Formats: sequence, structure tokens, C-alpha cells
Amino acid sequence: MLSTPGIGSGLDISTIIDQLMTLERRPLVKLGTDQVALEAQLSGVGKLKSTISVFRSAMSGLSDVDKFQQFKATSSDEDILTAKADASAAKGVYQVDVVRTAQNHRLAASNVFADTDTTVIGTEGETMKITVGTTSFEVEFGDKTLGAIRDAINGASDNPGVTASILQDDTGYRLTLSADETGSKNFVAVEYLDSAPDPFALTTLNADRDSSGDFGAADLDAVLLLENTFTVTRSSNAVSDVIQGVTLNLSEAGNVTVKVDRDVDKIRAQVNQFIGVYNEVIGTLAELRGGVLADERSSLVSLEGQFRAVLNTPSGGDAFDFLFELGVETERDGTLSLNSATFDSALEFDPKGVAEMFAGASNGLATRFTALADRLNEAGGLLNSRETTLNARIRDLEDDRADIQFRLQRKEAALVRQFSTLDALIAQLNTTSSFLSSQLDQIAATTKSSNGG
Repeated sequence: MLSTPGIGSGLDISTIIDQLMTLERRPLVKLGTDQVALEAQLSGVGKLKSTISVFRSAMSGLSDVDKFQQFKATSSDEDILTAKADASAAKGVYQVDVVRTAQNHRLAASNVFADTDTTVIGTEGETMKITVGTTSFEVEFGDKTLGAIRDAINGASDNPGVTASILQDDTGYRLTLSADETGSKNFVAVEYLDSAPDPFALTTLNADRDSSGDFGAADLDAVLLLENTFTVTRSSNAVSDVIQGVTLNLSEAGNVTVKVDRDVDKIRAQVNQFIGVYNEVIGTLAELRGGVLADERSSLVSLEGQFRAVLNTPSGGDAFDFLFELGVETERDGTLSLNSATFDSALEFDPKGVAEMFAGASNGLATRFTALADRLNEAGGLLNSRETTLNARIRDLEDDRADIQFRLQRKEAALVRQFSTLDALIAQLNTTSSFLSSQLDQIAATTKSSNGG
């Protein structure tokens, strides 16, 4: 632009050039508008891809039959035991009497020491062997303090599961050992090698619980009485092999009733998850049809039709063929809803049929919808192809805009040169006009004076 436009001519040259360039920029503005529209379409396709990806992930999770065969186990007194069921469980009610829980084997030294870090025990090379269940390891204790012996036991790389500690009472410090796990399988035994003396005199802290008259490994086990008839002995307080598909976690002795039933709420939640992600796809398609992808309406309608086709294809199951038989209803806008009462009845009638409808390996809805989502979002699929096309059109528009921008810059520079020349010419003419006016005024004044005027 002119540094001082119109200074010679008095014309508003800047405004004139701006108005001319506004007319010249119309094609550029049109391209900008077109690019914004294409970018909005690209964003819409991206949103649809993302929605279908979320849908696909949900379908992958719902392809597990066990998610539709969930059971729950409840205890009449969770202070005594809690229960958890898996998909292999079966409905039933069981009486469980926890006679006793499993214990960790615990030992403490009868001999006490004055300190833990000064007094040295035994002589160098003296060794003890500690056995946990059927696995043993050796620890050198000679010429070590009580604290160092504790650390050597706990730090042994082949320690199979025993923890050493130090207990202080009114008489001094004692070494203690405790099995990390419960039951007779983790009974702890200690012996001293090569005739090494026993500096600790470890004795068991656990009580004789089976009334045998003396403590033995069996006293560490949990004992259950099922249905007031069947005795069960286990090393762990987590008992998972007594009631099929149910794990009993024992806390204390006592009588409870354990009830195992189908977990309808969790199974229904899986169906509602399916409905939720399906409705998200349908809602996104409707939003895009009425918005940024209105020009793609026919394609979006066809896409929605593919989702409906999966819903409306018979599953080929023994009990159920269509979702409406399970209480899944189609609303006027194409979304789905669940009639819980109908679903619960279907689940009670044939739980396996419900699971196969959604998660069947060959023809379940999750399997078929996963395949559809993969086709739509795969490389070379419908949505990726549309993205590629839109990106190519946007790049072309950007190239066209760059070309027009270059031409506009040259055009504006040319207008500036032309108006600069015009401004200078007008300024020169104004100067000449002023000179001539001045000369004429002088001639007129001289003539008037000569005539005595």
C-alpha cells in the first residue's frame, strides 16, 4: 500500500484499493467457506469412527459367555465367612459350620537374650535347617547377633515361606518364626546341623485343637462341617473346591447358610451396556444426518440399516432367535430399551440361551457386531475411505487458496503502483493548475492597474 496514500491528489486511495481487493477476494472467501464445511464433515466422520470404535470395544468385552452366566453367593453371617461365586456355580443353598479356621504355624524361642545387636550367638559356621512343609533351606547362625540371624532368615533367597521376628517381653529378647501361609502344608520344623547346639529352644505357640493330646500339623488346618454331615479339612481359609464354583473365605468359627443364585443384576447390566453403546451409534448417525453430514444422508441411512440388519437376523439359537424375545424393544427413533420383567423371565427360562444370543462364538450379537465394526473402521473401509477423500479435497482447497493468495498479492501491488502513478500525476496537474491560476491572477491585476482601475 501507499505509505501516504492520496497525499498528492487528496483522493482516499487506501479505501479505493481495499474495496477493489474485497471484490477480488470473493473466490478466496468462497474457498475458505468450502474448506470449513469439509473440515466439519471430516470431524463428523472422525466422531462416527470414534463412536464405532467404542462400540467395537464393548462388543469384544460382551463376547465372553461367562458375563451372561454370573452367579452370586451370599453368607448369612459375613463375620464368619464370605462367599464368592463364578460362572461355573449352580443355584443352591448350603449349611456350613466352620469348626475352626486355618492358622499360620508360629514358634517362639524359650531362651532369651539381653539385646539384639551386641551379643553374639554360637560360633562361626554353626548352621540351622528350617523346613516349611516339604521345602527346606539352611541359615548360618553362628557368630551372629539375634538381629543378624533374623535378617539372614528373612533375606535367604531360597526361603520357602517363613518370617523371623524378634519379640521383647519382661525377660528379654526372643526369636520368633511364623509360616507365611496357613495349614499343615506349611508346618515349620527346625533342626541344627553338624551337632550344632540349639541356642533358641523354639516351641510352638499354636494350641492342640483336635483334642489329640498334643499339638500336630493337623491342628493348623481349617475344618468345616457341610450340611451337618460332611467333614472337610483344608490348609487354607480360602476354600474353593467344596461347593462347585464358590470360594468360601473363612474368618472365624460359627454356623452360616450360603445361598448361591444367578446374579440377575450383573447380567442385566451387560445387556444394558450393549443397549447403551448401540444407542450411542444410532444417536450419532441421527445427529450427523441432521448436521455436518447432511449431504451424506443416504450413506448414513444405509449404514444404520447395516446395524439394524444384524439385530434382525435370527441367531439360530435353541430358545431365542430375536432380541425382542428377551425384552429388548425398539423405540420410534431406532434406539433400544429393555423391558426388565421380560428379560428376567427369559433369563429364568433359559439362561444359556440368553448367553448364546449375545456371546455365542459363531452367531452371537457381539460376534456379528464386532465383525461389522471392523469392516467399517478397517483400512480401506467405508469410513477410512471417506476420510481419505475429504483430506484430499481439503489439501486441494489449501493449494487453490495459496495460488489465489499469491495472485491477490500481485494484484494489490499492481493497484498500488497504478494509484501511486495517478496520485503523482494529479499532484503535478494540481501544481500546474495552481501556477497558471497565480499567473492569470497577476495578469488581471496588472491590466486593471494600467487602466487606472
